[in-house]
Amino acid sequence: MRVKELLSQDYPLFTFRESIDRDIFFGVFLTLFLLVFTPFGLDDFAYDRYYIILGYGLVTFLSIVVNDTAGYTLFPGIFSERRWKVYHQILWGLWHLFCMGVANLTYGVTVGAFPLNLSSFFKIELYVLLSAVIPIVVFVLLRQNYLLRKNVKVAENLNQQIHQNAVSGTAAKEDLLTLVAENNRDQLKVNAEAILFIASQDNYAEVVTFEGGKLSKQLIRSTLSRIESSLQERPNFFRCHRAFIVNMNKVISVAGNSQGCQLVLSHPVDPIPVSRANTRLLKEKFETAPR
Repeated sequence: MRVKELLSQDYPLFTFRESIDRDIFFGVFLTLFLLVFTPFGLDDFAYDRYYIILGYGLVTFLSIVVNDTAGYTLFPGIFSERRWKVYHQILWGLWHLFCMGVANLTYGVTVGAFPLNLSSFFKIELYVLLSAVIPIVVFVLLRQNYLLRKNVKVAENLNQQIHQNAVSGTAAKEDLLTLVAENNRDQLKVNAEAILFIASQDNYAEVVTFEGGKLSKQLIRSTLSRIESSLQERPNFFRCHRAFIVNMNKVISVAGNSQGCQLVLSHPVDPIPVSRANTRLLKEKFETAPR
């Protein structure tokens, strides 16, 4: 595989909570590393070096937390797992390193570890890059490859289950489903057997159906959680992702990539993502849901 193709592969985006947990781990790890090995002349600070090192760990942690908070909050269109690629993750890691260098330079000047000049800037950026850029790139590529293999294997097993459960074409009878809006007045009546999936659209839910050879989309002002509650007596509907409820009767195959599994439906729509947390539930659905 060429480098360009590899960098353009899908990559699982950490949730904001996962990114904060990772930031805490990295800040603690860096602090312990500096305490044990005291690189970059930190042992010159004698009795004060422990306080100095703790300061570097805190500054590093705050730097990456501020970055993650700003990125996820201000640029939700970029920080979307459906768009996130390997090169996004690598570039985001490099941006973290650059900002860490600036933050630590500022701190170093404050405690007298570095003079405030251009040489100090390049010196500390070089320290940060040399110590972390290769591990970041290697970790991203190894994680992408591992998750890709793992999820492809999961998809293959699920496809075998779909094949075993498949039945020859029986006509689906009409089953009228009434969805009630948040105001408890507006209603949307739809043939449940025609529903492909229901997707979250800001303050609305979009019901996508395929009936009479036509793909239709209808909106109702409701949360997916409310709709999910109203579908509890219908086991063929599955909340596979925070933004999607899918009709399992319309799933014809499962695809896998490094981000997880995707459900391929029987009609021309984009594959529906399955959140990593729901993969196990998806397996149980295929094992128990009537088809």
